[in-house]
Amino acid sequence: MKTADIAINKVYKIIKASTLVTCPVFLLTKKSGNPDDSKNSYIVINSLPIGSGTLQKLRVNVNYHCPDLSPGVPDYGTLESMTGILVQLLDNIYQDRILIEVEQQGYYPESALEEHYSNIRLSVKILN
Repeated sequence: MKTADIAINKVYKIIKASTLVTCPVFLLTKKSGNPDDSKNSYIVINSLPIGSGTLQKLRVNVNYHCPDLSPGVPDYGTLESMTGILVQLLDNIYQDRILIEVEQQGYYPESALEEHYSNIRLSVKILN
């Protein structure tokens, strides 16, 4: 049986290999550090549970976070642009017996952080 780490790491490597993505990319959760981090965009990759069997299936979430222009006002242009780049990078990929497809996408507020994020949900299938 494979673990969810294989899918998360595959998505991470695809994103990091792109010269179009220049913001930090985190696995599972954002790591805090510099106080100015809240003024910058970032990506967090995580997953839902993985099934077992010869064909293992799971969902991987790619969340692109972008600071609001002002409290409650999303930077829609930046969200739309980066979402388009990520969807293009991650849709219909078949490598190393792993199939990645974009399943759905939506925008959500993070009011406490004064940011919005684009959630790209990927369907991932791993053939053992």
